[in-house]
Formats: sequence, C-alpha cells, structure tokens
Amino acid sequence: MQRGGPDGPPLTHLGLPSMRRVVPVLASVLVLSGCGGAARDTATTTATRTTAPSGLRIGVIGSLTIDVPGIVPRRETLARIADDPLVIVDSHAASPTAVADAARAHPTIHFALVGASVKGLHAPNLAGLVLKEEDAAYLAGVTAGLSAAESGAAARVAWVGPEERALAAAFGRGVHAAAPGVAVLHQWSRSVPARCKEAALTGLGRSAVVVMAHGGLCAAAAASAAHEQNVPALALGDFLFPAVAAGLVAREAVSGVFHGGDVVFGPQTGAIGVGSLDPLFSAAAVAGARAAAQDLASGGRKAG
Repeated sequence: MQRGGPDGPPLTHLGLPSMRRVVPVLASVLVLSGCGGAARDTATTTATRTTAPSGLRIGVIGSLTIDVPGIVPRRETLARIADDPLVIVDSHAASPTAVADAARAHPTIHFALVGASVKGLHAPNLAGLVLKEEDAAYLAGVTAGLSAAESGAAARVAWVGPEERALAAAFGRGVHAAAPGVAVLHQWSRSVPARCKEAALTGLGRSAVVVMAHGGLCAAAAASAAHEQNVPALALGDFLFPAVAAGLVAREAVSGVFHGGDVVFGPQTGAIGVGSLDPLFSAAAVAGARAAAQDLASGGRKAG
C-alpha cells in the first residue's frame, strides 16, 4: 500500500474527539498483514493514533463486504450517515464530490472512498482507496494473451470501449508478455452499451478471440457480443478486489489509525489479482494468469 505521490494532498490522520488518548505517530514504514498479503508504505507520513473501542462500529455505504475481527459494520446511505468513527463508501454508490461534502459536514467522522481518488477535494478526514488499475489491466492482458496463444500465433484480442490509452497500453503489455505474436486491436467507442456491443462485434469481425472492456454496462454489452460467438470476455473488475482495500483500512481503524488523502493499493496488498473468470477460458490460461498475479504480488517485475 502506497500513499499519494509528492504532488498529492497531505496525508493527515485525524483522531476522534470522543477518544481520550491521542498519540501522534511519525511513520516511515507501515506494514499491514492479512487479507491477501502485506502492504508496505515507503513514504514518510504523519499519523494520529487513537484508542479504538472494542467492537468498533463502522458505516458501510454500497455493496462492499467488510469482514474484519473487531469491526461491527452497519449499512447506511449518505443521507443517513452513521455516527461512527469510520464510514466506508463504495465509489459505485456515491461520487467523490458527494462523499467529500459529507466528510466536510461531519468533521469528527473519518471517511474512506473505495476505488476512487480524493485528490483536490480538500477534506482532511477523507481517504481515497485507489486500486492500481494499470496492474489489473496488465493481468487482464496476460490472461487474454495466454488464451489467444491457444488459437495460434496470429491470433488477435480486442480492447473495447472508451479511449483509455494508459489502461489499453498496460493491457497490451500483458498480452505481449504472455504471447508476443498476438495482435491487440483497439475498438474505441462511447461508453454506451449499444456502441460497446457494436465495437465488440467489429473486433470479433476482425478475428479477435478475446474481448476486453473496462467495466459497467459497456463491459456487459461487449461480453454479450463475445458470448454470442462463443468467445471469452474480460472486464477490469475481474482483477480488482475493492473489499480487500476496505478491509485493510478497517483493520487499521481497529488499532485507532485513520487516513486522509489517497492510499494506493497494488498486487502486494491482495487488492489486485485474478478473480472468477469467464468459464470460456481454458484451465491452462487461468492457471497461467494466476501464476502471473502471484509473481506481481511477490514483487516480480512485469515483462513487456
């Protein structure tokens, strides 16, 4: 787990006024264990540590599952924020601006927005739990490359949807790391289901044997087109585990440590890996993808 870069917001960790003992901590290396791996913070950050009560209650907004010893989660909405030390918000359930507004309106509550950056929102009691999507795209590319190689050296795979060049490039690096001879098609389209399906069909018409899209309704439409032709499909969410990031932050809250600013989670934290994939992928391709994920989690270098 890494904290925001030098141009990001300050990482102020605030204690709760209701807590009696507050101990300032200057941390140069933070180690978290459990929930899929260890996370190391190599940046020097300022933290405030409080004494957390037994059975710490936290509010959970969205569909995230928080299963951490010492935590009692309560489902809430932004309109009914729990008066708890920590509120964890799924970025699919509320916009960063809305969460920042809630954080500023409730300065004694700490907020964690899972899956989005809070850079520039200026709420010291708000943390953005950012997942390294480029690493997820790379693993998706490895999966696609391994599967495409089974179809022959001249096989093709397609990235479908809005023009996201950094993610598409990471996907391409993964494809070529697994299968250098496989070509990557870019079928850009608007993030509208009908357009995404049309783009996927175009890629399939150009002999793509795997279809990849970012997520949401666009990815669902692309997968529908692929499955109509018995071709496997991927989405970025297949390689992202936001509940792991939320669990790590909740685990720290039990110890009385809270965060502000962006906190970045990569493969070493267990928040990036290989989840349940399209059953049209072969067992060999899935096994190879999982091996690549384990290599990244152990600090291995990405090829390509």
